[in-house]
Amino acid sequence: MYKFGRKSKASLATCHYDLQLIMNEAIKITNVDFGISEGHRSIERQKQLFDEGKSKIDGITRKGKHNQAPSLAADIYPYFDGAANWDNEHLSYLSGIIHAVSEMLYQQNKISHKIRWGGNWDMDGIILLDQTFDDRPHFELVSAQ
Repeated sequence: MYKFGRKSKASLATCHYDLQLIMNEAIKITNVDFGISEGHRSIERQKQLFDEGKSKIDGITRKGKHNQAPSLAADIYPYFDGAANWDNEHLSYLSGIIHAVSEMLYQQNKISHKIRWGGNWDMDGIILLDQTFDDRPHFELVSAQ
């Protein structure tokens, strides 16, 4: 069983309670270790990521879910062989774990939001193929429908 380190815990602490619960439950059952790279994000950091082409949201004309307090989004990274790694296979595996945990918690009325993954923005189950911007480390809370 894995557990979050100090930096991941600090990043996760900036997130909405539902995200904290989802991620804390997911880390307990996954076969792939992971950390939380970012929760709340400053406007300056958001602008930097936008300028680097890593975000579609600049934080100025449009704020993202990372810019909320508490953050409605968290970015993760798989951790193996002693280092962070953002490969598709591990992120896809983790997205399934995180999605399953969030569905279970939602059905148990322990959280009030659904979760959306940056590898499946439209939540249609077609992974990475039907979207113009992939953000596989990204998970965000959305209103339940």
